[in-house]
Amino acid sequence: MAPAANLVYVGAPNNYQDLDAALNHVVDRHLADIVTNSYGFGGEALPTGYIKPYNDTFIQAAAEGITVLFSSGDGGDETGGIAANAASATPDWPASRPWVTAVGGTSLGIAQNNSIAIETGWESGTSTLKSGMWTPPAPGAYLYGSGGGTSRLFVQPTWQAGVVPTTIATVDGARSTAMRSVPDVAALADPNTGMLIGETQVFPDGTYYDQYRIGGTSLASPLFAGMMALAEQHVGHALGFANPKLYAAAGSAAYNDIVHVADAGVVRVNYKNGIDATKGYTYIFRSFDFTTGLTIHSATGYDQVTGLGTPTSAFYAMIGN
Repeated sequence: MAPAANLVYVGAPNNYQDLDAALNHVVDRHLADIVTNSYGFGGEALPTGYIKPYNDTFIQAAAEGITVLFSSGDGGDETGGIAANAASATPDWPASRPWVTAVGGTSLGIAQNNSIAIETGWESGTSTLKSGMWTPPAPGAYLYGSGGGTSRLFVQPTWQAGVVPTTIATVDGARSTAMRSVPDVAALADPNTGMLIGETQVFPDGTYYDQYRIGGTSLASPLFAGMMALAEQHVGHALGFANPKLYAAAGSAAYNDIVHVADAGVVRVNYKNGIDATKGYTYIFRSFDFTTGLTIHSATGYDQVTGLGTPTSAFYAMIGN
């Protein structure tokens, strides 16, 4: 998305508190103006002693003019698409922190002339072709999708007021006060319509380069980081904590407003053995913008699957100014 950007990769020896240290290292030394993170917890059920140190890092990043992005997660509202689990619906953390920009995901289809043929919220159902029938019937069973929801920990920040519907911020009145809503923005995430990547891999017949598609909001967050880099290039300086600017442009030409598209999806043809056609094929239908049993849905205006929407060509000028 920003091929001339200078990139710094900072890793950690494990996925526990060393990730905290790695992020703090980036912020403390201001190694970058934009930081994209693709990890988190499936919900907000974490001890206060774990949350506060991370929060201090995010506040320091905002004070230093660093944009911090987090993938919103790949588990939808963490209910598994089961309506009976609605009481446990929650966004993922740290994406739910008000001091970070949470990036949700879309399913995206491109026409032969490179225009957008379809774009809707990334929530996938899955069915498998068995004896000439899709099982379970389309739209299938919930599989995965863009993380989102209403925080149980953090009150609504001022920049979401008037943009996020009250029904979302209070969970239809179930919360006594308006709370932080996730995500803030979105980009391509659906693995079924995702990005083609290539790498050298080990196969039964040797080691060689091959390609495959990849997705998740771990794709969306770095894609959006590249778009933010272009916005910084346009204005000529770092944009810092981005959320107030992002929400100030709500409903404008800066975003494609992503809405629900019914009765759409793709058919995947997979190798049964994951390697080649010697064991035959499996035919899988992946529906777009699955809704059954989920508490979050794509809709006109702000929604908890795609946030404000996806950037347009007008985004760079409008956010940069």
